[in-house]
This record gives sequence, structure tokens and C-alpha cells, in this order.
Amino acid sequence: MRAIIAYLTAKPGKEDEFKAAMTAQAARCLANEPGCLQFDVAQDPKTPTRFVMLEVYKDDEAIKAHQESQHFKDFRPTVAELLADRKIEIFSLVSDGKTKR
Repeated sequence: MRAIIAYLTAKPGKEDEFKAAMTAQAARCLANEPGCLQFDVAQDPKTPTRFVMLEVYKDDEAIKAHQESQHFKDFRPTVAELLADRKIEIFSLVSDGKTKR
């Protein structure tokens, strides 16, 4: 399994719009991509412009399918207008990846 950690900074004043757009995109990915196993969005309570996303995919092919999906392509321009900065990292998941409760 592969994990994508995205560190995103919304433009000041765009936090709520970004949060709504990002959580809707997370739901679309989970609903339409069998290889997308988890997609969570977290917001820093001390710095509301800061967000972290955790995405877990079955494998590299699932990440490629995600990046080639129409909903991903349609979303890129929307989110680009709301972001001040982003950093993306991809990891191999070494734990079992199962829900802990």
C-alpha cells in the first residue's frame, strides 16, 4: 500500500471554501476509485489555513488511476485557486493499514 501525505496551505480567507471543496473531493475519490482505501482531511486548529491530507491507495497503479480520473482533473483548477502552498510526499505503508478500532 502507498500513503500520500499532502501539506496544504489555503489562501487567507479561503479556508472554509477549501475545506468544503477538499472534503467533497475526498468523498468522490472514495466513492469512485476502488484503489483509494482512505482519504482524510485534517485542519490545524491553531492555524486554520493549514491542512493535512492522508490518502491511502492499494498500490502505484491506484495512484495513477486517481491522477488520471476525470474528477481529479476537474478538481485541480478549483483547488489551485484556493491554495497558497502545497507539499506532497508519497510513502510505502509498513503497518497493516487496518482500522485500529
